[in-house]
Amino acid sequence: MKKKTSSLLIAGILLGATASPVLANNEAMLNLLQVLRDQGTITAENYRLLANAAKSDSEAIEKVANKVKAIEKNTATVSLKGGHLKFKSHDSAFSAQVGGRIMTDYAFIDDDRNMDGDGSEMRRARVFLKGKIFNDWAYKAQFDFAEDSLTTKDLYIAYKGFKPVTLKLGNHKVANGLEESTSSKYITFMERSTINDLFAVGRKNGLSIATGGSNWTFMTALHMDGVGNSNADQDEDYGYGARLTFAPLSGKTKTLHLGVSAHRQEYESTPLVGGTYGQQRFRARPEIHTINTRPYDTRIDGVDSADTFGLESAVVFGPFSVQAEYYSKGVSTTTDDVDFDGWYLYGSYFLTGESRNYKAKKGSFGRVKPTSIVGKGGHGAWEVALRYSDIDLYDTGAAINTMGEKGDITTIGLNWYATPTIRFMANYVMANVEYPGTTNPDDDIKAFQLRGQIDF
Repeated sequence: MKKKTSSLLIAGILLGATASPVLANNEAMLNLLQVLRDQGTITAENYRLLANAAKSDSEAIEKVANKVKAIEKNTATVSLKGGHLKFKSHDSAFSAQVGGRIMTDYAFIDDDRNMDGDGSEMRRARVFLKGKIFNDWAYKAQFDFAEDSLTTKDLYIAYKGFKPVTLKLGNHKVANGLEESTSSKYITFMERSTINDLFAVGRKNGLSIATGGSNWTFMTALHMDGVGNSNADQDEDYGYGARLTFAPLSGKTKTLHLGVSAHRQEYESTPLVGGTYGQQRFRARPEIHTINTRPYDTRIDGVDSADTFGLESAVVFGPFSVQAEYYSKGVSTTTDDVDFDGWYLYGSYFLTGESRNYKAKKGSFGRVKPTSIVGKGGHGAWEVALRYSDIDLYDTGAAINTMGEKGDITTIGLNWYATPTIRFMANYVMANVEYPGTTNPDDDIKAFQLRGQIDF
């Protein structure tokens, strides 16, 4: 009777063990049952019953495991990390992200010319879809719906199979300058500098090749114009250029960034009505986007090409940072050459101790993440900033159609990063416009601006 009871007890333990998913090696269990049978601990009949049960449970577990693997293989994961909607296949070979940004601005303007009044606008209202296909292929489609009109921003395909080289074909940013390469979601002031608007290349439709390492980047590109067809009765304008960046010091709170860029634009315009050959206009707003006019403005006749050269630098030391860029542009015409230049310098300081987030592998700045977040018991991050810009579009020559203006702009900024994706901004802009070569008095433009923005 004792032997029978012991046998039944052992049988119960073994059956429980075979049902456990922890038991991976069923062959070992069968060997153990055989030893117990040979020692007489269990009878031959019990051995047969237990062995059949173990085999049966093993087959059932294996079937379930195979079904789970099949489901996992065809299941995508969905993530909302950081407030961004992302989809990814089980093997990570495919991905997609849907997102966008909303920026709404308000401006109160005091203009000596009485040409601009207070105003508001949806500065940006973008949506995008981006992702990868079969690991090495990438894509992005981004559109802006601000001001009740549709504007194509990014629209390209990319190939990343030649690591660390990336090829892009389509409409995208041609690397040219630090401020231009930094997303509008992350720039320190509401508007990029007037220098950037006048000299940086921006988005073009073409082919780019980019590579880099842990602390350097290099990008070169050959491009036509934008997404529209501008070759009616003429060849389309085209250009090419490159940008190189190097960060001898790159850390979370300490950064030294250096960069250089060069770009050549070829103009293929045919003679216009009235004998004006290939007229080009170079103009920009005074770091106030709601203003309707562009007071820094010059027009040049007979333009063949333009060469732009840029220098850039930035230093981050804890909560303090300094950034500067210089651009020069030489414009070649059918009669003579014209030269412009400009520069800006700005500093910022985080009152709450954060640092600007530098991305050495991209050669640009990224998202600032507050150490405390509003909505989680925190107060967000607070940043103050000051920028000075100097513009010179004045030159003399037969090709000058309108006299180019000179001037300077001072912008004071205050930023509140409530969360990593929600920010409120306040800028006070003081712009001076000079008209050298004329008797026109200088113009002063002042503006107080506010912005609320979110990206998702």
